[in-house]
Amino acid sequence: MKEAYPNCDGPISQYVFNHKLLSEFEGLEYSPFKVPCIFGFVHISSPKFKIGANCDFILIGRKDCRRPGRRFITRGLDLDGHAANFVETEQLII
Repeated sequence: MKEAYPNCDGPISQYVFNHKLLSEFEGLEYSPFKVPCIFGFVHISSPKFKIGANCDFILIGRKDCRRPGRRFITRGLDLDGHAANFVETEQLII
């Protein structure tokens, strides 16, 4: 995946909304304008409690682009088993 998006560190294509648009530029070795776009949320905070040393808590949520839509219109699973409005959540403590 690093070859497809040289400006970022390994995005997953199921969360990149402009993946098909960027696939037209695969032949270019370096493209500073090839930026993958995700629909998500990032929150960074320092917790009030101490875990031994200073640390940061990072919460990342990414929405799957295979079945986007409004909650009341897009529901359930499709024939491939992709859930509607699926969000992957990642927690990091640094």
